[in-house]
Amino acid sequence: MKVLFDTSVVIAAFINSHPAHKRSLPWLQKAVKKQIEGLVSIHSLIEIYSVITRLPLSPKISTDLALKLIKENILNSFKLITYGSGDYIGLLASLEKNNISGGASYNGLIMWAAEKSKEDKIITLNVNDFIRVSPGLVDKISEP
Repeated sequence: MKVLFDTSVVIAAFINSHPAHKRSLPWLQKAVKKQIEGLVSIHSLIEIYSVITRLPLSPKISTDLALKLIKENILNSFKLITYGSGDYIGLLASLEKNNISGGASYNGLIMWAAEKSKEDKIITLNVNDFIRVSPGLVDKISEP
């Protein structure tokens, strides 16, 4: 089974105190163990790094630990979905067509990766936002 992970699920899996940690971690572990084919948008790598290095945790997640988490859990285990300039132009047209603005545009970028990757399932902690961005994929979108 091919599963596209939203940034929100990876972050929850990394952070023990996150309210969705217990639901998200088993999915990450399945991808690391190759029980499922984990997919992630290349955009999510920077987003994960940005979020986990600025969380108000004690102790704080250092930049070197953040990179280590990403390398060991994502880069070594997941297929990265990349974008070309045509993808961005197509996404802009899709966002405009669906009247998507603001921060939800980044969800659109991840959903564009979903459409490129031909995944079986998309897991996110932002189900309603993802359905709004890509209503045609509603049957594939779920929480972990």
